Amino acid sequence: MNRRHWANGPCTPFQRATAPNLPVMFKDTLIVAIGTAMSRLTGLLRVVVFGIIIGQTALADAFDGANNSPNSIYELLVGGLLAASLVPLFTRFAEDDDDEATNAVVSVSLIVLAIATAVAVAAAPLIFRLFSLHVSPLVDPEQFRHVGTVMSRIFLIQIFFYGLTAIASALLNSRRHFFAAAWSPVLSNVITITMLLIIPFTRDGTPGLETVLSDHTFFWLFTMSATAGVMAMGLVLIPALKRADITLRFTPNFGHPAVRTMIKLSSWTFGYVVTNQVALVVIKNLAEPGSGNQDAYSKAFTFFMLPHGLLAISIATTFVPELVRRVRAGDKAGFKSWLTSGVRWISILTIPASIAIVILAHPIISAILEHGHFNSIASHNTARALAGFSVGLAGFSIYIFCLRGFYAHGDTRTPFFINLFENALNIVLALFLVERHGVLGLGLSFGIAYMISSVLVLWLLHKKYEAVQWLSLLSLIWRATVGSAVMGIAVWGLEHVLHPRSGMSQLAELFLCIGGGLVVYIVALYALRVPEMRNLAALMPTRGTDHETTLN
Repeated sequence: MNRRHWANGPCTPFQRATAPNLPVMFKDTLIVAIGTAMSRLTGLLRVVVFGIIIGQTALADAFDGANNSPNSIYELLVGGLLAASLVPLFTRFAEDDDDEATNAVVSVSLIVLAIATAVAVAAAPLIFRLFSLHVSPLVDPEQFRHVGTVMSRIFLIQIFFYGLTAIASALLNSRRHFFAAAWSPVLSNVITITMLLIIPFTRDGTPGLETVLSDHTFFWLFTMSATAGVMAMGLVLIPALKRADITLRFTPNFGHPAVRTMIKLSSWTFGYVVTNQVALVVIKNLAEPGSGNQDAYSKAFTFFMLPHGLLAISIATTFVPELVRRVRAGDKAGFKSWLTSGVRWISILTIPASIAIVILAHPIISAILEHGHFNSIASHNTARALAGFSVGLAGFSIYIFCLRGFYAHGDTRTPFFINLFENALNIVLALFLVERHGVLGLGLSFGIAYMISSVLVLWLLHKKYEAVQWLSLLSLIWRATVGSAVMGIAVWGLEHVLHPRSGMSQLAELFLCIGGGLVVYIVALYALRVPEMRNLAALMPTRGTDHETTLN
């Protein structure tokens, strides 16, 4: 049975996703989830190793600002364009067997990436300056900016390889090959960790800003630890493309209709990314670079992204190609069913995670990060930021997933205005809360802004495309919220009964609290008659009314 028959023929999404031994959608989601879990766990190990060796210092803040530079420039110039357009475009090209269009889009994207990387490296002083407008009085601003600029020149090379990763991942995901793209970040983290672990063997003492300028061995190990990892992450996907029988030719054609379509989709996406970067620059400067708060914010965000990546991105990655196919087939009922099912699963997984992390933020950070040069003050600071972020975990995950619903329709204009609102709200809240609560306030502003915006994005998505089964979704959300509240009480009680005295006992506390909370939550969901708990096959939505009735 070919793909076109699946998309337009008599098969429902449930039938398409069913295999003799294991449902295809569940298998794909599991592959992505395991890969994402390993990526996030090795990413946390990278953060732990970095904290042990560097601590929460001015150098850590300079590293954070400099390493943010390639991410920001990539997102600004290329990344948003790729995220918004490539998976939908490549899915359509695959359905139509249009290799010429695929080659044109890939070739033009690589040229743009190369130019953007070269320009960014040349503009490194200006780029890092944006992330250090409000340097802490605890450090010399000129030295801080000089060190950051020197590191940025190496880090900005990552732009090209981030883009290569995005292109290759989009090609693979559009053809339902998820393994390599999900697991390639693990290689990146392993390389970074390995290079960081070599540093203590090359020098004594705690490295500072001056070490970057005076110790060339440290400089190259420190900067290439991140850059070499990103390079490997992109390059390892090239053999994966060959194994997936995806043959590419370098045929740049800026006038090709597919390239014009990509550019058209990117116009609003460019504005979307600009608003994100403006908000990021404001928030990073409110954290006072050089004080350690910027590092606390960044590390907390890494912990925050672990449950989001594991629980939400795994679902989004496997659902998006199907959303595109439903739009292509003109199957409004199927699109509505797939999207609602995705939001339901994300809600089931992220609402309890949000509550648990708020309660356990301090033991999580203390048990995992408080080693070496990362002291109790740094641990407390980072935990406060994590608690603030985690308030908005469910909102953030639903928001990111639902934007894919607009992109599946080729609509990049609406996400721009939604994102403009979200970022404006984040900045306003941050300006108000940072004075009262420091990094906790910065985390809270992020979480609250996304909670509010997730409601807005759901409403607009339904208003434009009738994409949400409201009764089904609301009946699930109240059940998940009640179950999460019961779980939260259990976790809070366990956390207060247990009194860990060492790192190992803190890990034991986390294990007991998370394990106990998970059992309580699952029992609560069964008691509240949540359909997904009775029938795991609900992960694969069926078309039309039957599925809607099942979920209610």
